[in-house]
Amino acid sequence: MGATAISVLIILEDYSAYLINDFEYVYSWYAVPAKTFSNYYCWIIFAPLFEFQANRLIVTKNTNRFSVIITAFFMSLFVGLIHRFAAIIIFDGIYFFKSGFMANPLSEKNIQLLLSGGFTSLIQFWIIMAVFIAVLYYRQYLEKQKELNFAQLKALKMQLRPHFLFNTLHSISSLIDISPKDAQRMTSRLGQLMRSTLDHERKQKASLAEEVEYIQNYLSIEHVRFQDRLEIHYDIEEAALNATLPYLILQPIVENAIKHGVKDMQEGGAIRLSAKVSGDRVIISVQDNGKGISVDKSGFGIGLSNVLKRLSQFYQNDFQFKNGILESSGYRVEMNLPFLKFQKA
Repeated sequence: MGATAISVLIILEDYSAYLINDFEYVYSWYAVPAKTFSNYYCWIIFAPLFEFQANRLIVTKNTNRFSVIITAFFMSLFVGLIHRFAAIIIFDGIYFFKSGFMANPLSEKNIQLLLSGGFTSLIQFWIIMAVFIAVLYYRQYLEKQKELNFAQLKALKMQLRPHFLFNTLHSISSLIDISPKDAQRMTSRLGQLMRSTLDHERKQKASLAEEVEYIQNYLSIEHVRFQDRLEIHYDIEEAALNATLPYLILQPIVENAIKHGVKDMQEGGAIRLSAKVSGDRVIISVQDNGKGISVDKSGFGIGLSNVLKRLSQFYQNDFQFKNGILESSGYRVEMNLPFLKFQKA
C-alpha cells in the first residue's frame, strides 16, 4: 500500500514537471511508471530486514547502541547497492515487453545507473528505516497506554472492594448476636461472591447479563440483612443484556442505593434496575425510593466518583452520567452508554 501510494505520487510529480517545463520529448507512460514501481516495490523484499534492524535500534541499551548504528550504516550501504541493482534488473525485465531487447545486467550503462542511483537508495533506506522505528515506537506507546489503563482500572476496583467488604463485614458483625444462622449464611455467600471476583481478577469488561447476575448474587447477601424490607425490581430489555460494560460497574451504584437510600427505612424499601436500547445507545438506571445519597461538593460520593472515573477510562468521552434526587422521593443514577455488542474473549 505504501509503495503504491509513493510510486503514484512520484509519477504525478514527474509528469507535472514535464508539463511545466514543456520538454520536447514525448512523455512515456510506460517507462516512467515501470521505473518508479520497480524501485519502490523492490523495497518490500527488505521489509523483514528493516523490522529486525529497527527492533535492534530500539531494544539495544545506550551503551551498545553506537555499535548497532555503525552496523546499520554499513548494512545500508550494502542493501542500497543490492536494492538499486535489483530495481535495474526488474525494470529491464519489464521494459523488455515493450522494446523486445534485454540489456546485459553488467553492461556499462547499468553499472553507471548502479553507482549514480546507489546514493538515492541509501537515502531511501534511512527514510524507510525511520518509518519502521516510528511505527515500532508507536506500538510500544499503545502497549504501555493499554497497561496504564489496566492499572488505573484495577486501582479503581481495588478502591471499591474494601468499601464493599467493610459494609458487608459490618452487617455480619451486627447479625452475630441477633441471628447467628443469618450471619453464617451471609458469610458463606460473601465467600462465594469474593471467590467469583478473584476468579475474574484481570477481567475488564462484562455483558450486562453478567453484571445483573453478579448484582443478584450481591443482593442475596443484603437480603439476609434486610429480609422483607427490601424489594428488587428488574426492568431490562432482552436486547440490552448483550451490552458491554466495565466489569463490576453496577455493584457500587446498587450498594450506594442500599446504604444511602433504603438502609434506614423500616419498610417499603425498593430498588429498580432498568436497561433499554435506544438506537446505538444503551440506557441503564438504578433508582431507589429512599432519602438520597450524601455527596461531596462535586456532586458525587466516593463510590460514584470511582464509577465515573472507570466510565471515563472505558468509554473516553462517549458517555453521559446523570445522578440526583427525584422530585417525588428517591435517588436515581442513569448512564447513557454506547451499545457495544459483547464478545467473549
